[in-house]
Amino acid sequence: MKGAPAPHVVVDMDCDSIKNSSNGKQCDYLFVGTENKTSWVVPIELKSGDVEADKAVEQLQGGADTADKWLPSESSFQFVPVLAHAGVHRNDFNILRKKKIKLRNQTRQAVLIRCGKTLREALK
Repeated sequence: MKGAPAPHVVVDMDCDSIKNSSNGKQCDYLFVGTENKTSWVVPIELKSGDVEADKAVEQLQGGADTADKWLPSESSFQFVPVLAHAGVHRNDFNILRKKKIKLRNQTRQAVLIRCGKTLREALK
């Protein structure tokens, strides 16, 4: 989280209380942060091995769905689903470019960053 917008909170979506209350797939983390009057809601999925594009999109969508339940209805934010990976095969890359993740009125493709890169790079 070095260089991430501050203040922020990072929720470990794999904790038991969240897993037990969700309806299916869940991303690894949910980042919510604010800086210079801009707020971000960022579901984050980490993949160190092979990326299964459809599964990764389901996990990011699960994080967005959980965020939708938690966020106040009047909140304004930038939605950036992030997939941090060690490498993506061409077929999975093409699938990821076609699939969209939705949070309220925002529909986005997953932003792909290499493992070890900063979150700030994905928020540009």
